[in-house]
Amino acid sequence: MNQPTAFLVTRPGQAGRSLTEALQARGAESLWLPAFELGPAPDPTAVTATLRCLAEFDLAVFVSPAAVRGAAAALPPRWPATTRAAVVGHATAGTLRTHYAGAAPPVIEPSGRAEAGGSEALWETLVAQGVAGGQTAPGAVLILRAAHGREWLGERLREAGARVETLAVYTRTPCAAPIEARERLAQWRASHAIATVLTSSEAVGVLAQQLAPDPDLRAAVFSGRALASHDRVAAAARAAGFARVSVAAPEVESILAMAR
Repeated sequence: MNQPTAFLVTRPGQAGRSLTEALQARGAESLWLPAFELGPAPDPTAVTATLRCLAEFDLAVFVSPAAVRGAAAALPPRWPATTRAAVVGHATAGTLRTHYAGAAPPVIEPSGRAEAGGSEALWETLVAQGVAGGQTAPGAVLILRAAHGREWLGERLREAGARVETLAVYTRTPCAAPIEARERLAQWRASHAIATVLTSSEAVGVLAQQLAPDPDLRAAVFSGRALASHDRVAAAARAAGFARVSVAAPEVESILAMAR
């Protein structure tokens, strides 16, 4: 008899909490163990100074809803008409539109299904819309992110001739695993198949550190399935030793479908 699947959600911030609650609402055993704690910008003065000059950029890319929220206080009341806005996913687009209410700028977002997203998907959209790639140089690009991340997208933009600047509008601090979380995972070990939801390559390494105090528990989690949001996250999960890896968008329906 197959064991029921329990879900370990590592996505940080409100998005991770909401995903966990949505899985629970569908009757799935779920535990939120965020890889990172999200905090304010490391240098608010730099954020204010850079966003005061937002009109000097041809393209501004928000990498997550947290990036929009981290920049919100310093964003201009009216989005500059000469600057295109782009996002890596539909949730980020929604957060930006909500911030600007009825005066939101047109937003370049990954095409396709509602759950589509990621650096690769945004890059494909930028190329398809003629913003980058081919003979088109995107000009000056600002990537709003944490101190690190989305390096692949920045590299593609630079290769296309863009002058890329990054701006840290929030922080990501690795989280420890509370003893209560490890105890619950230990209970699942005997009664459930564990599927881990991963939304960044860095989260794979953080998870390994979180479970390091209990090697048997770490082995149990990594012998289960990883549900990775993108191919690069899947590659990191395989390299870390996950026994089975599937690519699934961080949405309830996709996660439940891939875990069957």
